[in-house]
Amino acid sequence: MAKHTKSHVDLTIMLVSHDAFRRDLRRLEKAAAGRGHGDDPLARKRVATGWQIFKSQLHIHHEGEDRDLWPRMVKGLAHRPGTLATLRELEAEHERLDPLLARVDAVLADPLTPADRVEEAVADLATCLESHLEHEEADGLPYIQEALTAQEWKAFTAVQRESLGPTGAAELFPWLLDEASEENLRRVRSFMPAPMRMAMKTLWGPAYQARGTWTG
Repeated sequence: MAKHTKSHVDLTIMLVSHDAFRRDLRRLEKAAAGRGHGDDPLARKRVATGWQIFKSQLHIHHEGEDRDLWPRMVKGLAHRPGTLATLRELEAEHERLDPLLARVDAVLADPLTPADRVEEAVADLATCLESHLEHEEADGLPYIQEALTAQEWKAFTAVQRESLGPTGAAELFPWLLDEASEENLRRVRSFMPAPMRMAMKTLWGPAYQARGTWTG
């Protein structure tokens, strides 16, 4: 579970996203074990929907880091070559995840894939992603405090919001808060403006639930 700490930048979305990725990995492992992947077309559809949302959010998360966050940090950490090496490692880990995601794509797409192959593909992805998340939390995110000022972090988050847009936000926030802990619910809702909280309650949340992810 990601650790939440106070600082001059607010890492809430980053850390809560990590928690959500871990949650979906557990769901994927459950599906791979046969509870949600098999002869039931509705169960396969729910797993496929959850998997597509997971992949989309992981892509958005990593693209924001590779395209914007890491370059901003490089500028602020030019005097720390060891830390720059860590950022390069994290970026390389993103690339190593791509073939593992494609492999899971393939085994989930074919209902005749043997269960052991599904479980193996999912286990390899889960091991790699969990290792990456732990590495980023331990050796990458702490340096945001040193690399970026509060203003620079605000500029980064503004770019991410603009890139996400209303449609992206309508998927991101229900996904983040799906089975979220009370702490994560409180932290995310604390910075959501009233119109966004209302949209979450009346539109985004119900629409997300209607899609029937993972188990319904």
